[in-house]
Amino acid sequence: MLFFAKNVRHFFDQAYITCLLAKGGDKVHILDRKDFDGGIVSDIEDALRFVERNTRTAYRIEGLRRENIPEYPMKALREAITNAVMHRDWFIDGANVFVEIHTDRIEVVSPGGLPKGMRLSDLGTKSVRRNALIADLLHRIDFIEKAGTGVKRIRDEARKGGYPEPEWQAGGFTTAIFRPNPEVRAAAGPPAGPSWDHVGTKSEPSRDQAEILRSCETEQPVAALMRIVGRTNRTKFRDQVLGPLLKQRLLEMTVPDKPRSSRQSYRLTAKGRAFLASTKAARG
Repeated sequence: MLFFAKNVRHFFDQAYITCLLAKGGDKVHILDRKDFDGGIVSDIEDALRFVERNTRTAYRIEGLRRENIPEYPMKALREAITNAVMHRDWFIDGANVFVEIHTDRIEVVSPGGLPKGMRLSDLGTKSVRRNALIADLLHRIDFIEKAGTGVKRIRDEARKGGYPEPEWQAGGFTTAIFRPNPEVRAAAGPPAGPSWDHVGTKSEPSRDQAEILRSCETEQPVAALMRIVGRTNRTKFRDQVLGPLLKQRLLEMTVPDKPRSSRQSYRLTAKGRAFLASTKAARG
């Protein structure tokens, strides 16, 4: 049911991931919130996209190539979100996985403490699979290694990229805490004005948005654009991908007075063409 049901929450109401963007170091002022409940695999991917949209990216130019350097270790975060879903206690009513973006950190919070017999000091050296069937399925689709190496890989990825060492806390919930790379944050600078979505924290479009911009050098209907980036949920695609590009005036509708028209297509604006040209020049 968790992997394949059309409506997962019909069976497990707590089967979803909540992603938050908070102002400051607590959850008093929430700038953005999304609940993802499309099934285990979709939820993990959607949560990671939320983080990508709402964190900074710096650039390094080497020769004619530009390297994007994210504010947080994205591979390590993907592993942490996957672990949070895989190892959570699925039978705590009213509790779900949280991915919280604060000014100074990202927290990935999983319902349930460490499995019996595990201590914080054991993380990265020992493994107890709380949900063996979920772990097996995630292993079969290459989401995990199933060798008890998840925490070690998280630490290795952070260390390799020059990020601070992630921290873990455990009690009734298990929390993985990630700190930003200070050099990347300084190089990317503070968010300036409106951003790719309404919360204003990302300095460049996501991979899907970049692909959409390249595709819209010629007019494209929404169905074609969804196929290009492999999206199937039209509402999420409009909200997460097209909406921010339209707000930034990088894209425009061909039938602007009828947004839901069956003849609606999307194309680059002059600003969008200039942005795309600058991106191509940076890449050489």
